[in-house]
Amino acid sequence: MGTRFPVVRIVRALATAVALVSCAGIANAGPYSARRCAGVDYNAMVLDIIAGLPTGGGYSIGSDFVAPTLQAHNVGNGRWELRVYDGHPSHCTSATYALFAHLVATLQNDGRINLTPDQLRTLDARQRAADGTQLVDGQGLFGIFNSNGAGAAALFKHTGVGMSFRDDKLAYARTGDFLKMFWNDNVGASESGHQVVYLGQRQVDGRDMICFWGSQHQRVKKRGGRKEQLYFPAKAGAKVSNGYGQACRPRSDIKDMIFSRITCMEHLSAGLDTMQAQANAAGSGPIGVSRPFVDEFLYSLRRKSSDQATLDRKYDITTVPSSLANLAAAPR
Repeated sequence: MGTRFPVVRIVRALATAVALVSCAGIANAGPYSARRCAGVDYNAMVLDIIAGLPTGGGYSIGSDFVAPTLQAHNVGNGRWELRVYDGHPSHCTSATYALFAHLVATLQNDGRINLTPDQLRTLDARQRAADGTQLVDGQGLFGIFNSNGAGAAALFKHTGVGMSFRDDKLAYARTGDFLKMFWNDNVGASESGHQVVYLGQRQVDGRDMICFWGSQHQRVKKRGGRKEQLYFPAKAGAKVSNGYGQACRPRSDIKDMIFSRITCMEHLSAGLDTMQAQANAAGSGPIGVSRPFVDEFLYSLRRKSSDQATLDRKYDITTVPSSLANLAAAPR
């Protein structure tokens, strides 16, 4: 098993929080105080969590891969907390799912959302159903997030916690957005891609780079007739670690990008209930009890291919994010 790290607890100075989070109508509010969705900068929270996560830990998509572990704990007085342990070695979707889980834990443990014990348990990155059946991509929350296509976009749509959009010119993308990058033009069984959290752009030797946090494996790639590193450091003098860490790829390597932004974690409880109701209606039993909620489209992508336009229709991925126009001047 990989090294386990305790759940990240976010501590921010009040002055920084005031600059990043709308405090209208709330006097002397502390960092990320309980308020309605429109007043919470989840991107800033994601970046804070990243700053507290370990670096490295190794990368694997083989038999030694370790999924993150999520545990619900009764702390008394009717309160339940969530603890998250990062699995190492990791891969891109396990790292970003662990990050999402850390966000859930931060909100749950601080009392800003209130998930039931059963709901907390459904979040675990389980690989088998309660009856012992092996779970695959498209089945359960982690299976959705881990799927080909647009796992983050699908989970955010099913739970109602966020929205997804395309932004090739990077006019609306913000640091802290989840990002699916495609290395080829395919979707599904024949796709090649990487799921990360967007950190911005930088220039390296005159080339545009897209930078991100995630789990990756440094290798060599042939570009322009010469061999060079697959990933580039996100900062001058830094290095790319195998596993958790920051890295960049040349913009020319990326065929398509889907950004997914968390906008309202207050919707998570109702979203999980809706998914359970749909699983029950399909005869699969309650989430986490028998068979999990299944996204049939993502389940099908294990063996067949699709296209970007179908992803857009399935998961409400917009190409002109008019709903984000008012965020164009937000901190990046």
